[in-house]
Amino acid sequence: MRGELVDERGRECLRYIHTIRLVIVEGADVRLNYFVTGEGTPVTLLHGFTQSGRSWREVIAAMPPGYQWVVPDLRGHGQTKIEPGAPCSMDACLLDLVMLWDHLGIERTHLAGYSMGGRLALHVAVHRPDRILSLLTVGAHAGLEAEAREGRRLGDEALAKRIEQDGLEAFVNYWSSLPLFAGLERRGPSFTAQIRAERMGNTVAGLAASLRGMGAGVMEPLWSDLVRVEVPCTFVAGQLDHGYVASARRLAASVPNGRVEVVLRAGHTVHQERPDAFARLLAGHLAAATETSSGASSITSA
Repeated sequence: MRGELVDERGRECLRYIHTIRLVIVEGADVRLNYFVTGEGTPVTLLHGFTQSGRSWREVIAAMPPGYQWVVPDLRGHGQTKIEPGAPCSMDACLLDLVMLWDHLGIERTHLAGYSMGGRLALHVAVHRPDRILSLLTVGAHAGLEAEAREGRRLGDEALAKRIEQDGLEAFVNYWSSLPLFAGLERRGPSFTAQIRAERMGNTVAGLAASLRGMGAGVMEPLWSDLVRVEVPCTFVAGQLDHGYVASARRLAASVPNGRVEVVLRAGHTVHQERPDAFARLLAGHLAAATETSSGASSITSA
């Protein structure tokens, strides 16, 4: 599959050709869409709310060889489909990932996630540390305190109802205008059009279910459990994303082998605002983790 990305002046700034296998694996209540590209040590990438696995392609294109990228659309997003009434939760997504890794013959994988995907990555690292070689999160936290959690749950429910009442396009317009994503505008109209198209590729039902089942308001805090996450960990935040810089520092202090990386001139969506800088950071994390980890398993079947 060929992908082209253009800068704000409309010129092509990156051209890449990868052999990408677009595949669906079926579970009891899910048709999980994902793609696989590259050869080498497995790295699983988890996207954020309103995104899909496609959001990682620019980073993958900037990475050195030697890695096999496993990139799913999480429940409620992209082309992944779930049965009516099926859970859209951290636990359900964890089971989806284990199913996917088993299907691909992966025993252990490096794991990276952004925002919602970062919270899921923390959930996986706490509950299935046996499947993880290393952990990296971007703009993530390990849960809210009780009072803040209830307020966030009510806010997530109100937002889910807003999506259902106003429709997808109105919600995408609202979501794209949030200050949290202002840094994306600096990449120009061509790029923001790509971001909008990806968000519009979701569904009302999927996004509403994700808010209700995977939002920060329903996430049980993991802070006290992080001491059990012994793999190498890197916690990333953009310099301008002040709340998540503080979260990254707290995360690093909560694990035995953690470090913080603050990316200059970036906000919440570090991997999309400054993909080349993020790719260098990710490559350094993976190289360092490889030196201290063993037992990596490449994909043996697909």
